[in-house]
Amino acid sequence: MPGLSSQKEIRTLLVDDEDIALYRIKKALESYPQIKIIGEAKDGKTAVRLINDLRPDLVFLDIQMPEMNGFEVLNCLDYLPLIVFVTAYEEYAIKAFEKNSLDYLLKPVADDRLGITIKRVFESKTGEADVIQKIKMLINENRPKDAITTIPVKSGNKIILIHVSDICFFEAKDKYVYIHTHESEKLIDYPLGYLQERLPEEFLRVHRGFIVNKLKIREIHKYFKGTYILVMNDIKESKIKSAYTYSEEIRAKLLLV
Repeated sequence: MPGLSSQKEIRTLLVDDEDIALYRIKKALESYPQIKIIGEAKDGKTAVRLINDLRPDLVFLDIQMPEMNGFEVLNCLDYLPLIVFVTAYEEYAIKAFEKNSLDYLLKPVADDRLGITIKRVFESKTGEADVIQKIKMLINENRPKDAITTIPVKSGNKIILIHVSDICFFEAKDKYVYIHTHESEKLIDYPLGYLQERLPEEFLRVHRGFIVNKLKIREIHKYFKGTYILVMNDIKESKIKSAYTYSEEIRAKLLLV
C-alpha cells in the first residue's frame, strides 16, 4: 500500500461534538493543501457511518463525545483509516498515546504541533497499524493507578464519605448524578465521565447514564440487539438496560457469550 505522501489528496474526516473545535481544526488545516476535508461528524454514531461509507484516508477524532466516545467509535469500524486523536486528556493519557505511537493533538491545537502531526501523516500508510489492539492498550494504560476509594457527599455542613465498595451504581438524570447504595440514593457533584476514569476496575459503563458495580449485579437478562437488562443487588432490585454501544465491553468484562 503506497504511503499517503504519494497521493495528490488526503481525504480527511473531522469528528468533534463542539462546533468551535471543528471550526478551529478546519481553519488550521487550510495551510495544508493536500488535506481535503470530505465530511464532518458531531457524534460517534455518525462518525462510524461516515468512516465506513466514505473510507477516508485520515480522521481527526475527538475522544470525549456523548453516547459514544472515540475509543468506542474505533471498535465499531469495518474500515480503519489513519487516526489522529484530538484530546483534552491529562498528561498521563498523552504519555500513553506517545508510548503506543498513535498520534494525538491536545486542545487547543497549536500550529507547530499540527505541523508535526501532518508530517507524520505524510510519512504513514493507511491501516499499517493494528489500531484496535493499540486502543485496548490505551484504555488499560489510561486507567489511573490511584483509583478513588471513596466519594464525598454533602449533607448540610458535613461531608460524608461513601466507600465505592458500597455503591451499586451511578445514575445520571435531569443533569444530576446520583449514587445508589443498597438502601439509599444520594446526589453528588461529579459527572459520569470523570467518575469513569477514576473508579476501580469493578465499575463498568453500561449506558450513557449508568455506571454499575459489576460485583453488585444480581442477574443479567439478554435483551434485543445485543443489549442486556441488569438486575442490581439493591433493595429496589433496580433494572438497568444497557446501551448497544457498550455491548462489547460488557460481554468482555462479564464473560458473556
